[in-house]
Amino acid sequence: PFWFELQSRALRFHFQLVRAMMQTMHFHLAALAFLLSSSLPVGSAVASREGDACEGDGSMMLQLLHSHSHQGRDASPLCAELSDGRLRRLAGGPYTEEDVGKVACNMAANIFENGTIIASPSRGTEKIHTYPDGSSINQNDYYYMWQRDAGLTMRTLLRVAKGGPMVSKQLENYASLYHEIWSKPTPNKNCWPGRPGDGWCSILGEVKFFVNGSVYNQPWNRAQNDGPAINAMVLMELLSEGKADPTSLENAKVDIIRALNYVGGMGLDSTIDPWEMVYGQHYYVQSIQHRAMAMGADLAQKEGWEGVDNFPLWVPMLSHLVEQHWNVTSGVIGETNARTWFNLQGPKCLSSSDEGANGSTVRTLPCELDVAVLLGSLSARAGHGLGSAVQAVFSPHDSRTLATAYHLVESMAQAYEVNSIDDDAGLPGVLIGRYPGDEYSGVIMEPADSNDVCSGYNCASAWFLATHGLAEFIYASADAAAKGDMKADGMNQGYLLAAMDMALPKAKRGRCKALPRTAKELAEKLIAGGDGVLARAKHHASSDLHMSEQIYRGDDKLPGVTPGEMIGARDLTWSYASLLDALASRADAVEAVSAISS
Repeated sequence: PFWFELQSRALRFHFQLVRAMMQTMHFHLAALAFLLSSSLPVGSAVASREGDACEGDGSMMLQLLHSHSHQGRDASPLCAELSDGRLRRLAGGPYTEEDVGKVACNMAANIFENGTIIASPSRGTEKIHTYPDGSSINQNDYYYMWQRDAGLTMRTLLRVAKGGPMVSKQLENYASLYHEIWSKPTPNKNCWPGRPGDGWCSILGEVKFFVNGSVYNQPWNRAQNDGPAINAMVLMELLSEGKADPTSLENAKVDIIRALNYVGGMGLDSTIDPWEMVYGQHYYVQSIQHRAMAMGADLAQKEGWEGVDNFPLWVPMLSHLVEQHWNVTSGVIGETNARTWFNLQGPKCLSSSDEGANGSTVRTLPCELDVAVLLGSLSARAGHGLGSAVQAVFSPHDSRTLATAYHLVESMAQAYEVNSIDDDAGLPGVLIGRYPGDEYSGVIMEPADSNDVCSGYNCASAWFLATHGLAEFIYASADAAAKGDMKADGMNQGYLLAAMDMALPKAKRGRCKALPRTAKELAEKLIAGGDGVLARAKHHASSDLHMSEQIYRGDDKLPGVTPGEMIGARDLTWSYASLLDALASRADAVEAVSAISS
């Protein structure tokens, strides 16, 4: 709205004026106090031993990365709570306790007190590089609340800091905001299938919202049906805490039932994928829906809710749909079934990352490789609470999931120039993106009618959230190994050897041809491998650990931009949340290793 924009401009002007006049920290804090008073929301590495060819000092690689002081971040009450030491359990590998606090505060800067969580503060006007003709590539406009991103961020917040007074307040405000949003009909009438304006869109399947809580009413790929499942799980956390007032708890119950009835009722239908590009049946969406429904069925039974008779019936239905993503021929879990087109999103084959690949490139199997499979498996894990009796269809340590991860990394790692540069520098780990052949560069052109500097296959770069997701996946493997839940076999051995090698620079990889003899040693080496992956991603963050959406791949895809430079929307909330999730899984794995008797 005009008035919101007018206020925003006024605030930016006053902040710039104060900053120009006052350089000391005292006056910076004064400027911050002014902003916060406005009516607008402001938002141990497991060391390897020196020894034979199977061993190397992976922890030494982490010394290449140094933490820096926290510079100029908004010290909101939520930030203060998250950086008061309560997250020290997450410290380890390349991240110190101080680092963890910085990352948490960077994420908190995108979380508004009224419950709104923006995907990024980027408005689409921030220039990444300007060309001689005056045109520029800019960050994209992400100043909205996406259902998916916001729900995942709240799940992360609750995972790492549940029980803190500011986190509990944030949860209550978030639930209240969603109750208000979901109580209104959507104005949109262009949902798939068809999109002719037939009027069947539901507010529950909406993609994103303006920061004032109104629905984004411009053309977009709708519906996206993982959002209501993710947020139903968030609302279940509110009920389990039981701290909110009776009205809020009752509203949460109503919203959970409504959301899961929508998820189940639409379960057999296709939807838009998490990258918002293709209509079909997606592993990421269906695995999360399965977990949400299992939790909801359990909660409904325990609480004696009415109007939920279908919940226990939808659990096996969704389980069956998830099972269909295993492709026995290619030996991977494919992200998308029932795909309707390839024009916006390629087939994601091994050959999709080849130089010059396009829609006519021969499809070398496996295809439908996507980091969303790893992210979905992590999000759909059975916890210790609601729905724990229903195991995930494909856990992160399932050999089929591990084989998928191996092919996914192989399909992208060699395609990025930035990985070659990092390899030459002796860095451990690897950077990955969303899928082989990814088309989305993450940038927009200014003026808007300028020719895109990159279009088609392989314009996208490595992503922080994808690389963090890979690290978390390796940590989850370590946790399973330590607990005896994962056994080596012919299907997962390639992945396990490659994951251990991530602790080392590329020049030292490939020397170990056999897996460790004990579960403890295997788990330790996997933790070191995950540390290596996080270390490489951290190398590309800013000195105060700001993280954008992507890490530029190079290969002259965006002329003038330096390989390894951060591009895309700045301060992506999901980048921070994915890192905190990875560190939480690391802590779980370290504890599991510690529990093994010597």
